[in-house]
Amino acid sequence: MLSVRFGSENEWWVSGSVFDRLFDAAIGYELMPGDLEDWRYVVDANGGMDVNKEKPQDAGRFKAALLESAQRELNSVERTQDNWTYTTSLEKLVKLLAKD
Repeated sequence: MLSVRFGSENEWWVSGSVFDRLFDAAIGYELMPGDLEDWRYVVDANGGMDVNKEKPQDAGRFKAALLESAQRELNSVERTQDNWTYTTSLEKLVKLLAKD
């Protein structure tokens, strides 16, 4: 499990495979800025990260890329048993980031 913190009260617990799949989607949708693609490895290597400890403009771009990608994925991924963990995790992320 990975912990991605978006603030003191906003923490997304997610499996590594779900995070990687969403990150791949963000790159595929051309939403993840190229200069932030290395954050994937930071999150994986450290078991997570506190996004708000980064530069505010970078944190904002990272959050926006994940949020938009999650929303697109929820609109396009078939909700089958095989995708249950993925879609449920994305729904939690969208709800979490909507509070921001």
